[in-house]
Amino acid sequence: MKKALQYLVFVGLAVGLIWFAIHSGTINPQQLWADVSQADFRWVGLMILLTFVAHGSRAARWRILLEPMGYTPSFFHTNTAVWLGYFANNLVPRLGEVTRCSSLYKSDGIPIEKSLGTVVTERIFDVVSLFLLLGLNLLLDFNRLLTFIQGATSSTPESDSGVPVLIWIVLGIVVMGGIAVFFLWERLLQLAVVQKLAKAGQGLLSGLLSIRNLRQPGWFLFYTCMIWGMYWLMGYVLFFAIPKFADLSPMVALTTLTTGALAMILPTPGGVGSFNAFVAFALHSIYQIPEADSGTLATFIQSSQMISTLAIGLVFLVVSLLTRSSSKTIAEE
Repeated sequence: MKKALQYLVFVGLAVGLIWFAIHSGTINPQQLWADVSQADFRWVGLMILLTFVAHGSRAARWRILLEPMGYTPSFFHTNTAVWLGYFANNLVPRLGEVTRCSSLYKSDGIPIEKSLGTVVTERIFDVVSLFLLLGLNLLLDFNRLLTFIQGATSSTPESDSGVPVLIWIVLGIVVMGGIAVFFLWERLLQLAVVQKLAKAGQGLLSGLLSIRNLRQPGWFLFYTCMIWGMYWLMGYVLFFAIPKFADLSPMVALTTLTTGALAMILPTPGGVGSFNAFVAFALHSIYQIPEADSGTLATFIQSSQMISTLAIGLVFLVVSLLTRSSSKTIAEE
């Protein structure tokens, strides 16, 4: 019952965000349909090929993490598990990790708790990769993003130095917080929430340092770069599917990737609503793309990736069920 209620909340959040986007004018259903009806879906086919490369790289990287524990599942089994994980995540948020590990347990007998530990390590490196991409995004498009930030704070009074008062307020809070931590450090360490955060930080650090124990750290980093490089290309090639977006730069695709990845933190099925709203807002606010066009592009990217993942994931599900059924029959004979 609890899980059912959580799922209803996730779906409700997705529906609410889509409703808000439509009623605020961010998504115009008529314009969306008109633009998509003229789309060149060969670019969607290329996006699907890039998705295979991305998920294949994730499967290969996962095998590297499993190897130090003495497990060497085939690429086919790990790749199938990865696809099934994404298939599950597009239906029920946060279910993908367990689905991946369950699939590998059924195919290779790898204990779920052990493979789940490697998935956590994967997530740690993905978070670090995302923050590196955010930094790269800021570095390469600094002037445009600075203009956006200044515009977002322009409604607040400014000091004589030209620095928005809002920034001084934030700095004041940081300084006061630092002073409070300095004098109350011992008491803070006794708080349960601080102890949990410290434990989480230690886990994060140990996960990052675990790359030293890998037999192929170079390949691990290579596959990580491949994963995020393909994610970027998967969004960029879809710009060319609709003529009005074909002139958008690779930098816009990078912003789409980083904004979309942050939006996926909200637990909606397949990023429905969260991806659409956040990416559309970023495209409109930072690059001055018309609001309805921003909503069209964000929705086209999200729906293309979600529908293809569900369709191909379903194929992998059927294949895995048939493979296990045939293996069981042979074993019984």
